[in-house]
Amino acid sequence: MRRLIAILCCMLCCWVGFAQQHNQQQLEKLNQAFQYINNNYVDDLDLEPLVAEAIDSALKELDPHSSYLSQEEFAQMYEGIKGEFSGIGINFITLRDTVIVTRILEGSPSHRAGLKKNDRILSVNDTSLVGIKRSKATELLRGAKGSIATLSILRNGEIITADVKRDDIQNSAIGAAFMLSNNTAYVHVKSFLSKKTTEEFCNAVKNLSAKPNAIIVDLRGNVGGLLPSSIQFSELFLMRGDVIVAVENRKSTTSYQASKNGEYADIPVVVLIDEQTASASEIVAGALQDHDRATIIGRRSFGKGLVQKLVKFKDDSGMKLTIARYKTPSGRVIQRPYTNGEREEYTKDTERYSRRDTTNIPDSLIYTTLNLKRKVYGGGGISPDIYVEADTTTLRPYTRIVLSNNLVQEVIVDVFDRTPFDFFYELYPTLSIFSEAYTLDDESISLLNSLIEAIDTTALDDAEGMVESLEIIKAQIAEEVYAPGSYFELYGSKHDAALREAMLVLEPKNLVDN
Repeated sequence: MRRLIAILCCMLCCWVGFAQQHNQQQLEKLNQAFQYINNNYVDDLDLEPLVAEAIDSALKELDPHSSYLSQEEFAQMYEGIKGEFSGIGINFITLRDTVIVTRILEGSPSHRAGLKKNDRILSVNDTSLVGIKRSKATELLRGAKGSIATLSILRNGEIITADVKRDDIQNSAIGAAFMLSNNTAYVHVKSFLSKKTTEEFCNAVKNLSAKPNAIIVDLRGNVGGLLPSSIQFSELFLMRGDVIVAVENRKSTTSYQASKNGEYADIPVVVLIDEQTASASEIVAGALQDHDRATIIGRRSFGKGLVQKLVKFKDDSGMKLTIARYKTPSGRVIQRPYTNGEREEYTKDTERYSRRDTTNIPDSLIYTTLNLKRKVYGGGGISPDIYVEADTTTLRPYTRIVLSNNLVQEVIVDVFDRTPFDFFYELYPTLSIFSEAYTLDDESISLLNSLIEAIDTTALDDAEGMVESLEIIKAQIAEEVYAPGSYFELYGSKHDAALREAMLVLEPKNLVDN
């Protein structure tokens, strides 16, 4: 037996050695080809596009998340990972080919320069913003810290100029935080890109109007971020020593555990997920589900469980290369299945999100939670404990036209053109007062109906749809006047099926059936 093992080990070493030698030969072959092209091709060549294409083509034959990055793409990717960028500190929409300011961040360069809500930004440093894509407008408004963005602005029919000195802008990870009831807090976590996500979450909870006895963590639309950020966040709800995630590379597996008892380890938690919940946010959902620390509600998450490393080349381009994969504490692989080189099929795989997918699951993909031994399911992504369909058919015809044609912003821009921003603070100093007392005026309703009439006259008969649409517009006005998340507090919290399921789990006795 020992002799057989020795022979097998020897054969394995020979095979590994052969494989390494073969790969080395291929690398030398590639280098030889480019050297020969460079020295002997009939015309002078710039090898940069050829090399970029070669790297890009090679990476496309791998998993769906490895990719080549140009200098610009690499800089943007790195900026996103940092969770901050240098810019002027505004939120904006593009309406009728015009960039319109919707929010000015407190203390930002734009705030210091005196920009106002509803300013139309026509150009930056003599480059027109009219009619260009939103991504291009964002690129032009951002820039190196300390550089000047000279803006041409249309305000109340007058064109003015403002010099805005760009500065670092920190992206907040918290989209909304409020008490949904006397006992339950709702917090929307937008991403885990910032190292301060956990700190921001804790501050948001501590600044609520009451101390919660339960928390709903909304990770819908959260496309992930940094592994350390997701680990630190998961620790809030776990006990010391609880495994959070295992990272498996080609040579070893590293398990990450909670380093301390979590601040919220003893209160009920619900986590909301959907098909856009990905990567680091799936680590959080998977860890809390496997340890029976949270009820997961919504739809199966995206299934992005591959770890990428940014590799920078000497010319400032780079690549994003997959180096490992994530597994939940119960051993489930987060990454959904894929075939190397078939990216188009991978991106089109949307059927899995629109149906309950725990039926006909093979035994090999059925796992159990670590404490209560409940069934949980593998196969990619995190499968919710309570499934909630994505149902948009409940919207009235009038409302569907309003939302699909961006008429909400049409009306809101008109409201802010006619109404000084301070008017809202003077008459409705708090969100609760605004919610109870504010109604859209006749001019806004008339504008909305005229916009609807131009699209579909039959929708004007839908009185219930108009009421529903006015409620959405009112909530969006609140979002732009008061704190971020006000829209969800006024409208989403009343009409969100997943949130209603969460309240049934946390407060079944107190939920009034409307």
